[in-house]
Amino acid sequence: MDVKKIFHTRLSDERGSISVVIIGLFIITLACLMVMTDVATVLVAKRSLAQATEAAAQRGVHSLDKAAYYTGKGTMFTGPLAVATSRESAPIPINCNQAVVEVMLELRNWSNDDGTMKRHELQGIVLTDLECDGTTLEISTYSQVKLPFTLPFSSMDSAILTSTVGTTNQVQEGFYLFGVRLH
Repeated sequence: MDVKKIFHTRLSDERGSISVVIIGLFIITLACLMVMTDVATVLVAKRSLAQATEAAAQRGVHSLDKAAYYTGKGTMFTGPLAVATSRESAPIPINCNQAVVEVMLELRNWSNDDGTMKRHELQGIVLTDLECDGTTLEISTYSQVKLPFTLPFSSMDSAILTSTVGTTNQVQEGFYLFGVRLH
């Protein structure tokens, strides 16, 4: 009977019970911080991939198809007539073959760059799709981002990010004098 009383006394003793709660809350807090760090890493890397894709699209769309651009150019009255009639000018033609080269060069620069714009977690930027119809350019890229923490009970240590950008080069209407837009 004495052993039963001692056992009951030990079970009803509450000394040290708060330490179990504190350890549990610490583990939960640590797991939440790890998840938040991984999510923040993915969001920042996604923005870096989007910036790289936008930069590549802008570089590609500035590949002027000179033969198409200078064919059938108007007279000295074409500009003022376009402004007076408020008609929209045609988009600037793109040399699609040169655009592919420019896009690939820009993506290679971003993949090899150690600057502040590119996140070091991005493993490499890969061009997955490029569509060029002569006036618009659309590119799609993907990259793998390495997560800083591998969560317990999970084997996920990286994520795949994608980005798609489309752009066109449009003439800005107005009256230009020595390269300065006056209207």
